[in-house]
Amino acid sequence: MKSGRRRREEIRLKRIERAKRLEARLSAPPYAVARPGDGVEDADRALLARHNNTCGTLPAFYIDKVFTCRDCGQEQVWTAKQQKWWYEERLGPIDSTAVRCLPCRRARRTQRAVPGANLLGERRDRLRALGARPPDADARAEVEAALADKWWGLRTTAIATLGAWGDAASVARLKTLLAEHAARDGWNSWNRQARAAAFKALGACLPDDETAWALERYLGESEAAALRDGLARRPPAFWEPVIDAEWRRGEPRRLQRLVSLLPMVTAEPARRQRWRERLEAHAEPGVRRWAAWAWPSR
Repeated sequence: MKSGRRRREEIRLKRIERAKRLEARLSAPPYAVARPGDGVEDADRALLARHNNTCGTLPAFYIDKVFTCRDCGQEQVWTAKQQKWWYEERLGPIDSTAVRCLPCRRARRTQRAVPGANLLGERRDRLRALGARPPDADARAEVEAALADKWWGLRTTAIATLGAWGDAASVARLKTLLAEHAARDGWNSWNRQARAAAFKALGACLPDDETAWALERYLGESEAAALRDGLARRPPAFWEPVIDAEWRRGEPRRLQRLVSLLPMVTAEPARRQRWRERLEAHAEPGVRRWAAWAWPSR
């Protein structure tokens, strides 16, 4: 009789073989059509678009992927079902991928659970806990200290804590951070990371009196895409004059960003249909394409 360990190893090898066959079948001519089933899951592109700011093409489906574990070096399979859960339920970044197998992830969690073994993680957890209660002078001082820390992860957590507080002082501090990190450095720079984190935090706590400022930043800057969720909470009547103003202004990029936001606004079907038909009739082809892409089919 085979041992449980031997059986698990056989299952792992079979999964790897099946995933490699599937990838080869879909990537080599004559190209096969991926259909939901064993090793394939449909992707919700509308959901992915709301939570990812990427220049790349969002996937139409997920397939089982083979990867090599960073810790143990064994080949493993990141299944299509696991990918769908990660990207659409946990809202993981679309450019992230699996790097460790399940046993190594468990071992890593056990190691980090030892008190003092992960001081950086403990500081981040404390900052997140501060965001769950009203701020006082000591909490603000701890956030400011984290913002000056050498670790980028700690700084971005501190920025998220300001967004979780969402009071006037925190919103003002987030806007100050945007000004402090306005330098146009490369993509992998702290200035870029700080602005992205600040926009994301502001999108989560956007107050009504900052709507005009946020709308101008969102329409004018691609980096401000994270403000979209906060702006989408504004009532439908707010958007009528905005659409009229941007239509008269006629700048395609601003109209495209507006088109990507409007489907997220909670509005009655007749109004949404009217917005879509108007934008699909725009003279600029790019705006028409964005309108057709952003709204689901009739």
